[in-house]
Parts: sequence; structure tokens; C-alpha cells
Amino acid sequence: MLASERLMYIKQQLDRRKVLNLRDITSELNVSESTIRRDFEELEKQGVLKRVHGGVIKAKMESILSDTMELTMDEKAILNMETKKKICYEASKLVKDGNCVFVDGGTSLMYMLDYLCDKNVKIVTHSVLNVHNILNSKAEIIVIGGKYIPNYKMNVGPISIETMEKFNFDYSFIGCTGIDLSERTVFTADMETAAIKQIAIKNALSSYLLIDSSKLDVRGFYKFSDLNSFDAVFTDEYPDDAEKIENVVVCKNN
Repeated sequence: MLASERLMYIKQQLDRRKVLNLRDITSELNVSESTIRRDFEELEKQGVLKRVHGGVIKAKMESILSDTMELTMDEKAILNMETKKKICYEASKLVKDGNCVFVDGGTSLMYMLDYLCDKNVKIVTHSVLNVHNILNSKAEIIVIGGKYIPNYKMNVGPISIETMEKFNFDYSFIGCTGIDLSERTVFTADMETAAIKQIAIKNALSSYLLIDSSKLDVRGFYKFSDLNSFDAVFTDEYPDDAEKIENVVVCKNN
């Protein structure tokens, strides 16, 4: 297959899927990963896509990222998997036996319970995604109810809010759609998920933001917090030329 044909195929698949995995495209086109990486690089130069760990996503649109534009959980789950695992692993080291913690929804935190379930702790979450693979757990896991949002695989709404208000936490681990580094603001794509995050932060002794670096300098639909609400930000890398923020924990893959 000619390079021009590969590029056309990648663009067509990106329009259809919105997110592409490097290994999938390599297999579909029966070429080497290095070849596809070069194709991705060329299309990124053209402004067609943005490279992320493990694949690519469609180039950032000029519009604010809202729930109508955001990728689904299934689409986001295949992106930056190893990076998200590393971030969750490093953040989980904060938690000790006897602690009570809140774990937010979203794919940035979907591996958190894997590292907490062997500890004698209480875990509260509103995310079905966080618990769907848990078979055995030393930890006590409480999944709060409410209105289920299939796209986010989490519960929200008045029932969730009323239940959340009754808990206090040693730590809350929060995800987001993006951070505006210049304004020090943190965004989500949906107002109902924002309410849960805000209560978790308010009711926790310490709160931590877990994100991969693709979310730096991305503005979302709804501001739910300022960066100063968090004791630290866990991420995989922080560009040298980015606006500086305090208490960044950079989690490198081994």
C-alpha cells in the first residue's frame, strides 16, 4: 500500500472512530509500527490528528470540550493505558490501612482500585467502571447510587449528591476533562459529574488531581474547581514551556 493510501485510510478511520490505537492500525494495514508512527507524525503536521500515548485522537477542535463532543469511556479507555496505570499506582501509595478514600469516575482513575483493593481501607465511588473488574477485595467498596449515565458509566444526580454529603474522606482522587494552566482552573464536560467532584473535594482532608498530559491546557464546558483546591497534581509529563504550577508529581513509565 502506498503512503498516500495509508494516510487516506487513517483519516477515514479517524473520522469514523475519533480515536485510533497504534497496534490496531498496524495490524489492519499489515505494516510496521514505525511506519504507522511516521504516518501519524505526518498527519499531525497537517493538523488532522493529535498523537497521544498508544495512538491518536482527532485534532483538537476550536470549540469548548463539552459532553456532546467528548469521547465515550470505551473510546478513552484504550488511550494512554500504561500511563494511566502508572499515575494511579503512584497516587495509590498515599493511601494507608485504615484510610477512607473517594475515587472519581473516568478512565484516568479506572485502575486506582486495582492498587487499593489489597489494603484495609474504605473506598467510595460513583463509577461502575472502577469496580467492574474487581473480583476479590480486602477493601470495603461502596458504590453510591443515583441516575446512571451510560456514556460515563457513573451515577449522578440528587440521590448521589445526598449520599456523598454524608461521607468524609482522608483522600479524594479526582479526574477532569482539562486544565487551563494560565487561569489555574479545572474543568469537566458535564455539570452533574462536577457536583460529585466538588463534594468529594470539600469533604476530604486532602485532594489530588490525576490526569495524563494530554489534558494540560484544555478548556472544558464546566469549571468545577481551582488548582489550589488540590494538594498535588499527578501526571505523566509536564512540558518545560508550559505555564508553571505548584506541586506537580510526574509519574514516568518504567
